[in-house]
Amino acid sequence: MRAYLCIDDTDNLESIGTGKLLENLCAALKAAGLGTGSFVTRHQLFVHEDIPYTSHNSAMCTEVALDDPEAVARFAGDYLSHHAAQGSDPGLCLLLPDELQDAGPLMEYGRRAKAEVLTKEAARQTAARYPGKVWLSEHGGTGIGIIGALAGAALRLDGSDGRVKGKIHPETPGERLTVGEFCRKYGFGQAVREADGEPVADDEPLIFREQTKAVYRNHKVTALLIWHGDHWEPKPKLRREK
Repeated sequence: MRAYLCIDDTDNLESIGTGKLLENLCAALKAAGLGTGSFVTRHQLFVHEDIPYTSHNSAMCTEVALDDPEAVARFAGDYLSHHAAQGSDPGLCLLLPDELQDAGPLMEYGRRAKAEVLTKEAARQTAARYPGKVWLSEHGGTGIGIIGALAGAALRLDGSDGRVKGKIHPETPGERLTVGEFCRKYGFGQAVREADGEPVADDEPLIFREQTKAVYRNHKVTALLIWHGDHWEPKPKLRREK
């Protein structure tokens, strides 16, 4: 079966970062024979003076192929307890997307977390609606990371939120491809217009000049493309982005 595994509030300004910690956790899960992780998505949550966060208030989520979700939840919780950064308030969520009967309250919670200051109690109450389908746990400090961990899992479930961790560089800057060739070569599930999200046909011309980042749209790793008069180009990653 598959599960979404999300963590939040695990870092400090000197640590490796929550995304890298999740990648390391996935490597540990695989080494233990408990599951195999996928790409990591970063989900931006509400930034407000009443919300403590390290730099961006974002949760990190991945999909894990597994057989025993309870064992994975225990292992991941122990891993966070031992590897989360000093002074952090880590939270963990494991969610079984294919087992949910009514995901409405969960999806609403995820949307609220992008626009409101939420509480641990709201997170616990939402998770409690899904016994045996959602595991939510605190692993140090105040444990407020459960707020973002549940939100990140819910937003991954939504399928059209967040950025995919990592930068994608052209093999040869300025290489000319069709959109379909670009997607197949660089691992994109689809390419859409940055302006309005509409799909771009596979046979359209494209030039890949600068590094780019993928986003998560319609449950696919997605390239955002910009029209340049006679060809498309992937939206470049801004240097100031983290």
